[in-house]
Amino acid sequence: MPNEIFVIGTGRCGSTLISNILNHHPDVLSLSEFFTFVTDLGTLIPQAFPAMQINGAQFWQIVSGVYAKQNIMLAHDIAIKEVLYPFKTGVRFNASTGVPAILQTTLPHLTPEYDALFDQIHTVITARGMATAEAHYHALFGWLAAHFGRSIWVERSGGSLRVIERLYQHFPNAKFLHIVRDGRDCALSMQRHNGFKMVLLVFQITEILGIDPYESDDRSWQDDLPDELISFLPESFSGKDFLAYDVPPSLYGHYWSGEIMAGLDVLDRIPAAQQLTLQYESILTDTRNTIEHMIQFVSPDSSTNADWCDAVMSSVKRPTAAWQTLDAREQSRLNDACEPGFAALTKRGIRW
Repeated sequence: MPNEIFVIGTGRCGSTLISNILNHHPDVLSLSEFFTFVTDLGTLIPQAFPAMQINGAQFWQIVSGVYAKQNIMLAHDIAIKEVLYPFKTGVRFNASTGVPAILQTTLPHLTPEYDALFDQIHTVITARGMATAEAHYHALFGWLAAHFGRSIWVERSGGSLRVIERLYQHFPNAKFLHIVRDGRDCALSMQRHNGFKMVLLVFQITEILGIDPYESDDRSWQDDLPDELISFLPESFSGKDFLAYDVPPSLYGHYWSGEIMAGLDVLDRIPAAQQLTLQYESILTDTRNTIEHMIQFVSPDSSTNADWCDAVMSSVKRPTAAWQTLDAREQSRLNDACEPGFAALTKRGIRW
């Protein structure tokens, strides 16, 4: 059985860099954004982890589902930049058909033969009988690791702290690599990311309507929606309005703090030997030592770690934007919004 690793974080914290770096390690199968898309941008977490046993065909519907939020973004040409499937180029799936969850990023991240791999997985998974979701996920990831000849799989999804409770429940022996970045820079990066804007808009609408409008057509409370949110219902969605809608960084700062506090509560229950926290800023300022520390945690017995570190050092690039570019008033609001998250991290010995 392959070793199991999850890279977790709030999103916009540097975990994509980690995923891309690990993808070059000969022992590691890098599963990028799997749970991002299987949970429809983190909004359908319970549906991705059903409590009852399901058969292989039902599990296949979860991992290959064409989900509403991610696919309305494809249809309006505002897909998140992590989408790797070339849905605009006359391929098998497109914005009209929708792109299955596992094909949006996970399989193209692994191979240029992503459609053929999709079909192979379909055959393997649908042949499975009744089992828990946990057993099906283990079987899928194990099959992929064996298919690519890897002894370790690493799943990394943006914003996966939101899913950590379920991940630890279903993968109790896994290791968790927690990537932490200054919340103010995370918030600024979230503001510029369509996926996080979509999630916050859906959260706002769901709170007012009492239902997720992408999963239900109940509009009993639609009259309570502010006019500016009407454009983000699925039946009246406007890509132009979406791009024009401005969410202040401080709101993402509050989101970051909430995710940090909830995630740390779960990490506190995970044995110390199964987790490692790395600061994104250390990857930039102390690159070799931080990468060596990471790979020792992920693959402690590999004889290729030193050569791999040499090869991936140049892929670490410094970001171009920082929260200090905001005006003084917004900086103050952002500091206040992130303070609870910073306080929770300080209790764990992580400071800025």
